[in-house]
Amino acid sequence: MVNLIRITDPTDIRLQKLISLYEEAFPEEERRKIKQLKRLISERSEMYFNAIETDGILAGLFIYWDMQDFYYLEHLAVFTPMRNLKVGQQVLDYIAEHLTGMRLLEVEPTTDEITTRRVNYYRRNGYEILDKTYMQPSYDEDIEVGNLWIMGNRKSDRLQEFIERIKQMAYKENR
Repeated sequence: MVNLIRITDPTDIRLQKLISLYEEAFPEEERRKIKQLKRLISERSEMYFNAIETDGILAGLFIYWDMQDFYYLEHLAVFTPMRNLKVGQQVLDYIAEHLTGMRLLEVEPTTDEITTRRVNYYRRNGYEILDKTYMQPSYDEDIEVGNLWIMGNRKSDRLQEFIERIKQMAYKENR
């Protein structure tokens, strides 16, 4: 069984292992500077940095933002040995059960087998592509990093408003 443990203290002993996973799992342009990440962990109540544990073993990380009207799922990564245990699937099941309401996430456009598998994985878990024109802002500069797709668990007439809130809260306000 998977358990999410919110980390709010940048000196938490689990954090160093999770930072290594964070740096391995995401390219530099798709992640925050570690100093910035640690500051947000302790200062931003709407950001949830979670350690994923299964049977008491550290299995990965899951970062999301509670944006009031919706949730923005920012990063999900599982240590390689834990992937055979379907930890990522268990986390998505947990999210569906506990984060009720609209959920949005960014994915890379389908350009190869890996990106196609990732999009199809989210589709099998109830998400659909809602916007193919989204340009991801940088975590530390006023530039756009590149085109990503927005996927969500439902459509909304307020999608563009929600996307602007993601850009403002998760990127611009927290540099």
